[in-house]
Amino acid sequence: MPPDERRRSQSGARFQRYLASGIAVVVSLISLGVALSANRTQERLLAASVWPSLEFGTGNRDDDGRDVIRLEVGNNGVGPARLRGVQVLYKGQLAHNAYDVLKQCCGLGDNPANTVTSGTRGRVLKAGDTITLFMLYREVNDRDVWERFNHERFAVGVRACYCSVLDDCWMFDSTREDADPDPVASCPRLAETDEWSG
Repeated sequence: MPPDERRRSQSGARFQRYLASGIAVVVSLISLGVALSANRTQERLLAASVWPSLEFGTGNRDDDGRDVIRLEVGNNGVGPARLRGVQVLYKGQLAHNAYDVLKQCCGLGDNPANTVTSGTRGRVLKAGDTITLFMLYREVNDRDVWERFNHERFAVGVRACYCSVLDDCWMFDSTREDADPDPVASCPRLAETDEWSG
């Protein structure tokens, strides 16, 4: 084979090797991109399958038709909500317990009210679960206080930080017009005196 033909043949073979190597690299990069995209999709699906969502509500009658004012926090999501700090506020002012709420809103004096309360520190709410923060029955309490609270309960709000089992965390504030929870990197540590105690 003449030298010119040999050189052309070697150049062609070298080009084919480079082309094959380049195609292999491109295919590998595409496979890596597909794998990373599939992994991100799996992570999002997992996060969605354990996503908690807090909500706050109030009512003034129980299932038996008795007059009772309730303040409740529920988990309307699909996964458990680990509570990392719950605060109750009346017109923006912190209320540590039921007595604080009734004193601020309704002129409760030194006589204690008959209430049923629940604390929230370290609680986990399964999907569909509710914590009743505070119940005030009309029949066993001062009627004026009950009536005032029945009107003022709509000025009570909840601010809470909570996390999923994957340590994704959110800050919920029912006092905002847009009450959608905001994602946060982690929940702030609250002093015990700043948390709702019941």
